[in-house]
Amino acid sequence: MIWNKKLMTLLSVFLLSFSTSLFAQKTSNSVKKYIYLTFDDGPLNGSENIDEVFKNEKLKVTVFLVGEHVEKNKTMTDYFKYYEDNPYIEECNHSWTHANDQYKKFYSNEQTSVADILKNQSTLKLQDKIVRLPGRNMWRLDGKSKNDGASGVQTADGLAKLGYKVIGWDLEWAHHAKVGTPVQSVQAIYKQIVNQLESNKTFTKNNIVVLIHDEMFQNKWEESELKQLVDLLKKHDNYIFEQIKFYPQ
Repeated sequence: MIWNKKLMTLLSVFLLSFSTSLFAQKTSNSVKKYIYLTFDDGPLNGSENIDEVFKNEKLKVTVFLVGEHVEKNKTMTDYFKYYEDNPYIEECNHSWTHANDQYKKFYSNEQTSVADILKNQSTLKLQDKIVRLPGRNMWRLDGKSKNDGASGVQTADGLAKLGYKVIGWDLEWAHHAKVGTPVQSVQAIYKQIVNQLESNKTFTKNNIVVLIHDEMFQNKWEESELKQLVDLLKKHDNYIFEQIKFYPQ
């Protein structure tokens, strides 16, 4: 009889511990976490596949556009129109010239660098005053700021005074510049996203901004590493894909 009581007590303790663990896990998993997939430098070769992925997946993303690329040729103009017609894609500003990849020179003159960005805004008729500085990971948002130690601080401050949200990133899915292919594997970038979200190592808690480039995905959407990443992230019921204009949640 005594052993039966001891057994029942141990069983009760085990069940209580188990149910508490399940509740904790459920509570943790119920916290909504927001993923902002952002694509820079488009339109480029690969933009058409990004358009197709998110049209099929019905997931929200943001593209940061370079005006000179839009006017480069008819193909790029068509890719820009794909983005405009896709209800899941938000279009934002990434400057007109992308600083011609001469960042130090570009940011040495606040007036001309800001003018370059304003030209992009008006020419592409971008609706939201949201910008990512070319070659710089800087933030100006709701009174919070972050610099990456490089030139561009005055340009970021100037744009903020004009009412722009300056958006950087928390994590980059890097690419090989010459061939455009991703550096990290799909599994590697997936784990990095999850780890940073769960450890709150982001600019804003429970929100992660991921930098990607259009040229990385030149395979059709069924074969794309991008679709593979999306499929992995969608397995998390509490992960929500959102556009930058709604940052942060």
